[in-house]
Amino acid sequence: MNPNGTVRNLRPFSPGQSGNPGGKPVAARNKLQGDFVKALADDFENPGKAAIVTMRENDPSGYIRMIASLMAKEFEAQRPFDESTDDELQAGIDALQRILATQGLPG
Repeated sequence: MNPNGTVRNLRPFSPGQSGNPGGKPVAARNKLQGDFVKALADDFENPGKAAIVTMRENDPSGYIRMIASLMAKEFEAQRPFDESTDDELQAGIDALQRILATQGLPG
C-alpha cells in the first residue's frame, strides 16, 4: 500500500541505477547457447543421422514438427517479376529460348 499516493516512493532505484550493478557477465547467455549447440553438434555427429532416419520412419508427424520448428517463423515470398511488364517478360522468355536453342535443347 502506498500511503503517499505517489509513484516516486515506489521506485527503489534512481533512473539509470541498477539493483544489480554487477549484472550478468557479458555474453553469458551467448556462451551458454554456444556451448550447448557445440555439445549438441558433437553428440549428433555419430548417431544423429540414424536418429533422424528412425524418427522419420517411426514418428512422421514428429519429424515434420521438428522440420517446421527449424524454419523461420515468418516467410516472405519474393516475386521478382511482379514489377516487370509483359514486354519485358516476353523479351526474357525469347532470350532464354535462344540460349536453349544454341545448346540444342528444346525451348
